[in-house]
Formats: sequence, structure tokens, C-alpha cells
Amino acid sequence: MKKGIFVALAALALAVFAVPEAQGSNGRTLNVSLAGSNYASSDENGMPTPLDGQPLVAVQNGIVKGGGGALWTSNAELEQVPANPLEFPPDCLAQGLAGAPLTLSFVLMYNDGSLLSLSAGPDSSFFCTDGTNFTVDVAGIVTGGNGRFEGATGNFTGTAFSEPPRVTAELTINLN
Repeated sequence: MKKGIFVALAALALAVFAVPEAQGSNGRTLNVSLAGSNYASSDENGMPTPLDGQPLVAVQNGIVKGGGGALWTSNAELEQVPANPLEFPPDCLAQGLAGAPLTLSFVLMYNDGSLLSLSAGPDSSFFCTDGTNFTVDVAGIVTGGNGRFEGATGNFTGTAFSEPPRVTAELTINLN
């Protein structure tokens, strides 16, 4: 009996202290690695192509690597790549890549039913592309959550790389 209690306490300690994603309390920083797939609604030769003046919509989903079984999904709206390269985001231009701003909504879904929602706008987020692969730099806010993330606020930054249909990302989420 005592051996079973010890094992249960050790597993709880591991979940709470060794897996940062398991800690939903405020004042924590979550470092999250993601892997999944990417689906874009419209493109022309790998370049985002809006339909009827609307941005390209790309949907991503997958698993949180090392995150205790969490899943994630996101919806990205990519603005059309400008015709004038001087209008590309400076980081893209420096790499010799095309690019444009993007808007992103993001949800992490944990096995216990907890959700954490994130959002980023085109003023702080952009993508670069060589016409096939995409890199993304994103910064935004925590818009809420439920379960252990009830009432969550804060901010996040991240990078992503998409080699269609695969996508990987690294996020740092700072909860207030």
C-alpha cells in the first residue's frame, strides 16, 4: 500500500514540476513545442492568393510534443504578398524572401479538458516564404482559457516553420 502511495506521489510531482505545460497557474511561463499539419485554402504556385479580396486562410493542427498529450489547432489569415519587395517585412527582405503580415488564432487543448487561447494580429506577426516553405514570427496575447487556465491572460511569442504539409513551432507563453 505504501509503495503505491509513493509511486502516485512521485508521478504527481513529475507532472507538476517536470512538465511545465501541466502548471496552469498564473505567473508561469510555458515553453511549448508543436508538430502537426498545415492546410491552405488557396494559393498560386505556393504564394498566398486571396479570394475575392479575402486573405488566404490556413488551418494547422497537431500535438504538443512532450506536453502530456495536449493537442493544438490554429487558424492563420495570411495577407497577400505585396508586388513591391520593399513592402515585405524587413526580416523577410533581409533573407531575400517574400512575406507579409498574418493574423493568428490558436488553441491548446489538454487531456483534462483545459483550454488555453492565444491571438496575434498583423501588427506584430508575419510570414516569410520562398514560394514553397514558410517561416512565421508571431507575437500576441493570451485571450483566455478554461479549466486550469480559467481567466488566463498574458502574452506569447513564437516561431514556426511549414514545409507543407508539415508544420513545427516553438511558443513561449507568459501567463500573468
